[in-house]
Amino acid sequence: MINIEKLHRVISDVLGVPVEHISDESSPDNIDKWDSLTHINLIIAIESEFNISLTPEDTMDMLSVKLIRIILESKVE
Repeated sequence: MINIEKLHRVISDVLGVPVEHISDESSPDNIDKWDSLTHINLIIAIESEFNISLTPEDTMDMLSVKLIRIILESKVE
């Protein structure tokens, strides 16, 4: 099980939005600062913070906070 608060904090820090604005529904569709470059920075921060390696397929599937959480839960046991 991953620490959801930790995940939200990482996303908040990378995207530069308040942590209270981060939810499972958060995505590039509703966070203007979440563009392709920021997505790469987000992936790097998540890999570092959770000490995991993500595949290219994982990174392409991370289209919302909910999907990021699901992928992380499959990696962190």
